Amino acid sequence: MDLYYLDELAARIKVNRDKIARLRQELADLDARMRDKAIDQEFARLIGYQQEDEDAESMRARINTEIDALEETVKNDMEAFINGLASSELIIPIDPRPVIGDEQSTTNSNRGRGKIIYKYRDSAIFTNFVSMFSVIFSNCTVKDIIFTPDSVIVNAKDEREARYRFVNSIREMQRMLAKKANTIALIAEQQVKR
Repeated sequence: MDLYYLDELAARIKVNRDKIARLRQELADLDARMRDKAIDQEFARLIGYQQEDEDAESMRARINTEIDALEETVKNDMEAFINGLASSELIIPIDPRPVIGDEQSTTNSNRGRGKIIYKYRDSAIFTNFVSMFSVIFSNCTVKDIIFTPDSVIVNAKDEREARYRFVNSIREMQRMLAKKANTIALIAEQQVKR
């Protein structure tokens, strides 16, 4: 289990959430059209146009079936994402040689003194992972570390302390996820339905 896989899961979750939102809008549009159907039918009759629309109820049922299937997929992917984070097999592919915070000039306020920055290996970018991680944790911070799309930032004064804090923060996150996986999955699922 590594961040590449979790990033792919997060991307799939995002795509499916977008599809759910689109389908919900389509359902709302269908409901609005049905309210106006009487006028539409009269209009069509007056202009000599035959409407051959799919039955509204079967269309509504089809959309609801699609939404249900996508919600189930998102739920399963969220569970896999959370289980991946909680896994003792989790691999976070960072370069073992960090950049000391004040060695790197940047405008990001999270970077700077007292920060040890571990870039992801091979210049990897995990935008989807970070986005989904922030859904679960309300931000991208776990104890002493911050996940960004291109690095992991550790609040520490030196590299030795950074390694210690990194390991302890990941362990604490995994223990918390293992204990609260069901609750977290329900919260994340509720956010999906919004």
